[in-house]
Amino acid sequence: MRSLSLCILLALLVRPASAFEVDHWPDGAFTGQPTRLTWPAPAPLAKPLTLCILYPHLRDAYWLSVNQGMVEEAKRLEAKLRIHEAGGYGALAEQRKQLRQCVDEGSDAILLGAVSYGALADAIRQSPLPVFGLVNDLAPGLAVAQVGVPWYQMGWRIGHWLAERHPAGSQPVSVALFPGPDSGSGTALVESGFIDAIRDSAIRLVTTARGDNSREIQRTLVQQTLARHPGLDYLVGGAIAAEVAVNELAQHHADRPRVLATYFSHGVQRGLLRGKILAANSDQMREQGQLAVAQAVCLLRQPDATETQCPRVMGPPILTLSAPLSAPEHSLSDGDFRPVYRVGLAPTPP
Repeated sequence: MRSLSLCILLALLVRPASAFEVDHWPDGAFTGQPTRLTWPAPAPLAKPLTLCILYPHLRDAYWLSVNQGMVEEAKRLEAKLRIHEAGGYGALAEQRKQLRQCVDEGSDAILLGAVSYGALADAIRQSPLPVFGLVNDLAPGLAVAQVGVPWYQMGWRIGHWLAERHPAGSQPVSVALFPGPDSGSGTALVESGFIDAIRDSAIRLVTTARGDNSREIQRTLVQQTLARHPGLDYLVGGAIAAEVAVNELAQHHADRPRVLATYFSHGVQRGLLRGKILAANSDQMREQGQLAVAQAVCLLRQPDATETQCPRVMGPPILTLSAPLSAPEHSLSDGDFRPVYRVGLAPTPP
């Protein structure tokens, strides 16, 4: 009996949250100052809904963590998921096709991790299904609701963290920025946020290297930058750029430049733990996945719900860290988790 009670307690501890601490933007866009609130997520569905989920890709820790959060919340709510990945941030044509495919498959709504901020506008407007923004911001008027964080803030917060350590008048330092793909998604916002944050400091941005979030491309960019700027003090980049930079520096037994990450991954967590990464943001991507499913279910069940009942633009608070996360389960997928493409549906035939 005692062991049964312990099993029940452990199950309750690891189950997805039924209430979330969120930042809420009541004006319908990720601008201005959000309100922090505790949002009680919806109860399980009496009648199942099928959500069609579109990701840019599932080849890095970020989207894998989003995937696990969505799977967890779908199981809690007894919703069905059908998941597709486009193949990368250049796959506009594929994601347009997948928007139509969601309709053909008989889904109730689309949760779109868009490969572009505005280039999918016509395809979204033509869809008869409600479209919810997932992680990546969409141009105004395209989504019924959105879960995410302001990517400007992701750049600004890391820049501000660094600028506080190198204020104007102190010894000048140099930095290279690796914001991610040049795709019109969040990259430009990360860049502008970082640049604004360091503007009145002793930090000099010597180069910006944009490229797809593949390890090969980011490794090449890092190698080229280190060769061209041997005296570099800091390297600031997305999780993959930060991870490959740590590896490159280790191979050359170098302790400079110091590395910072604009977003989070398992490798970034290890880098913080080992002192190889100085600071990093986490936008709690696993919880973003949970929130996205909960938000869609809430609004599909209550389309006329108030902002208090079903917030239209929200996301978890951004964490800026100089030490490893003590509770990474809101940010990172479990070590043994693998991509899931169907929840509550028969697997796709080979």
